[in-house]
Amino acid sequence: MTLRLSFAFALFAAASMQARMLTRPWVELGEGRQAIARVVVDSETCPAITVDGARRRMSLRRPVPDGFKPACEFALPAGAAAARIEGNRLHLPGADPASIIVIGDTGCRIKGEAVQDCNDMSKWPLKSVADNAASVHPDLIIHVGDYLYRETACPLTAQEECGGTPIGDNWETWHVDFFAPAAKLLAAAPLAFSRGNHEDCRRAWRGYFYYLDPRPWRNACADYTHPYVIRVGTRQLVMLDSSATQEDVLDAEQVAEFTSELGSLHVEHAWLVDHHPFWGIKPGTLGKGVKPLSAPLEAAWAKTTPAGIEMILSGHVHMFSVIPFDSGRPLQIVAGDGGTALSAKVPESVDGTLIQGNAVHGSQLRVDFGYIWLRKSTSASGSMWDLRLQSTEGAAIVECSVAHGHSVCGSEDK
Repeated sequence: MTLRLSFAFALFAAASMQARMLTRPWVELGEGRQAIARVVVDSETCPAITVDGARRRMSLRRPVPDGFKPACEFALPAGAAAARIEGNRLHLPGADPASIIVIGDTGCRIKGEAVQDCNDMSKWPLKSVADNAASVHPDLIIHVGDYLYRETACPLTAQEECGGTPIGDNWETWHVDFFAPAAKLLAAAPLAFSRGNHEDCRRAWRGYFYYLDPRPWRNACADYTHPYVIRVGTRQLVMLDSSATQEDVLDAEQVAEFTSELGSLHVEHAWLVDHHPFWGIKPGTLGKGVKPLSAPLEAAWAKTTPAGIEMILSGHVHMFSVIPFDSGRPLQIVAGDGGTALSAKVPESVDGTLIQGNAVHGSQLRVDFGYIWLRKSTSASGSMWDLRLQSTEGAAIVECSVAHGHSVCGSEDK
């Protein structure tokens, strides 16, 4: 080795050692079969990544927004078999994921007088949920949005629950509300991240676009971003940004926007991933019954009826629900119970409810903290999925069989 090469390698190694990682490195999925390694560090010096034995330099996502720690990234080459960042093995995308975690609405709520006990794991159980989800060794993790809930100062009357907590869209809040409690989950499998309304242009958009969005960082917010399609094995994930949705208002501009986005899709064997349910159920006002949502998405679907979508995975409503229909629509699944304060109680079934003219049939709703675990299986009629709502301790609360847009569910006594 020449003196010049030796000196360059020494400088490269020294620079890599200067970077202290503040998060577990993770792999996230972008358009097509793109996979990106990322990590948050304490300075603008990125660590090295080793891919299939070759040591490479990660790139800094620039510009680093004010109040945030730097993020480093590396676009993983197609077909990479192994990768590590400073001794941390990365879980790379497999050929055909057969074990999938779906989780959403995970942060600890602090907004005005609405205060969740962030210091009690039984009342804000994200770490337990994430650790248990990681322990099943999934092939893929889907987060359906809403990561950051610490929005206003902790009230003087609630210091035991949240005294001293950081608030707002900055590194400290993202660290305590997501990256620290979800550390094992980040390291467990490749992730697909959806944008929630808590990451809209009035809230935590900087942290979402800088840390979690797989596309280039523009240091600017947009109410709508164009959907992209992730390819995982034979399946496609349509990642649709519903963050700006006015769930109860049939806003003409939003209907037109979502109609255009849905109309641009040409997919097969796809799951649509977004934050707001297309055909969700939420508690009614004043504790009376239930109410369907989301109006602009329902209307846009009715105008386009996109082909090739078998299931919709969403969050937003802080509960678990499976909403199948008699005919004509994909199965709607809601995983909004990952840690944020839960919704008011609802019936365990809303069968017979009409949503945009179609009757719900075979529904299952539960207001419990947890996560969804989907496992692929085969039957005489083809592939199907075993779906479980798992508790914070990893026990099955609800078990369903899902195939061809239909589901059959049963509850377990807790």
